Amino acid sequence: MSDDPKPPARSVRRFRIGFLSVLQIVCALLLFLAINFLSSQIHRPWDVSDDLTFTLSPSTRRYLESPAVQDREDPIHMIVAFRASSPFYTRIRPVAEEFARLSQGKVKISVLDPIRANDLAESLAAEYRIQFTQDLVVIDASPKSEDSGETQAMDGKHVQIVRLEDMLVHDTDSSNQRKVRGFIGEEALRASLVNAIEGKPRRMWIFADKSDLTSVGNEGIWDVVVTQLATQNILAERVSLSETEEIPEDVESIAIIGAVTEFSPAEISVLESYWRRPRASILVTTGSKDVPPRLRAFLRTSGVTPQSDRVLTVKSNTTQTTVTASFSKGLDFLRDLAEKSTLFEGYTRSLEVRENAEDLLNQRIMPYSLLDAGSQFWGDRDFAPPALPVQDPQGETSGPHLAAAVVRGNATDDRFAGQVSRMVVIGNTDFLAPDNLRQTNLDFFASCANWLIGREDLAGEGPANLRLYKLPLLPPQVTFINRINLLLMPALILVIGAFIWSSRRS
Repeated sequence: MSDDPKPPARSVRRFRIGFLSVLQIVCALLLFLAINFLSSQIHRPWDVSDDLTFTLSPSTRRYLESPAVQDREDPIHMIVAFRASSPFYTRIRPVAEEFARLSQGKVKISVLDPIRANDLAESLAAEYRIQFTQDLVVIDASPKSEDSGETQAMDGKHVQIVRLEDMLVHDTDSSNQRKVRGFIGEEALRASLVNAIEGKPRRMWIFADKSDLTSVGNEGIWDVVVTQLATQNILAERVSLSETEEIPEDVESIAIIGAVTEFSPAEISVLESYWRRPRASILVTTGSKDVPPRLRAFLRTSGVTPQSDRVLTVKSNTTQTTVTASFSKGLDFLRDLAEKSTLFEGYTRSLEVRENAEDLLNQRIMPYSLLDAGSQFWGDRDFAPPALPVQDPQGETSGPHLAAAVVRGNATDDRFAGQVSRMVVIGNTDFLAPDNLRQTNLDFFASCANWLIGREDLAGEGPANLRLYKLPLLPPQVTFINRINLLLMPALILVIGAFIWSSRRS
């Protein structure tokens, strides 16, 4: 038997294998560099915190995308001067970075630690005339000088200083100790940004002699109104209508909060003259007392009539005056709140809103409902506690209107956008009382104020108040947790590692 010849051994193509290996490494390296470059140019952060701490509110996002920010030629400088050891450093820096990202580079931030960067801190202190006694943020929206090309920061109109104290919400406990309850970093930065861009606050006159701001029932409402308007860069000024002959042109809106006092013919004439202007804005809220007849007649001519009733319902043989209501889709400035529910506490009266009335349309007057009560509520005209009210189906309709807006002029034509008058009527004032404050109602009030002055980009759902929680632990409990972290956890990892090593050896 002859041996079969063995086939010749195949030559190993070492050059080809080496070339392909090098090519694969180069391709992998190029792919890695390409992914790294694309991720640096096109990226989006994800907020994975439980309460979306670092996600800006819809109204803030819209304002950063609005022409007020995007049409600027000069960037806005935001200097975050916080100590790295500050417990609020990790909260404010991501929020400031979101301002810069969503503004598409119109807001430029720089972060410094005043303790570590002492020379830079001294330079900024001299430039802005500040002292770094506490953590703060500087927002500089000053325009550049045409001659020198340098920013005009010294005028102060377009420079805002936001101190840490302005970003904190405090409470007083039972022992009169002032403690931090919440953090409003986004709200403080946004309010200061708007103020820095506009250079001065918008003016809103509040006719105090016609409003119910000092009664026992409405105690504290004035402070809430001033504070909420200030966060929108609106200056609330108390004015007496009886001493006013004409409303100045630089006053962007007027308001009557909790209308209670009757108007004289001369006073209602001032109001009517103002409303006949090409551009006017009026805010009216009703209180527990009937709306003054002349004011009621003035509102009726615009399609909104406050009723002499109280909105309520009966549940389980109990009269319920806290009204559940939902926002309508009438106007675009309430798009964030549309179909959301809220509560109106205190005294709420219904409004008659003549939507699509032909006689009003002929005058280019268009009233819209903004807020409607639930179907189980009605406006009772004969409310006399403690007797249970009974709805009259003939004159007391279910689900009445609680708030309305009026637009007068050609609102659909951009050519006449500056000649449109606006009005908001709300059938409740107690929703502004300190004990009745709700975030949804505050967003509604702020949205109405911004819409009235023509700043719709800032209307909508606003920044939330982030509550800070502190877990109360006794010293023995802290010691126990430290022992677990420092002793038990490493020992457990060591035991697992020894078990795996032993199983592999066997």
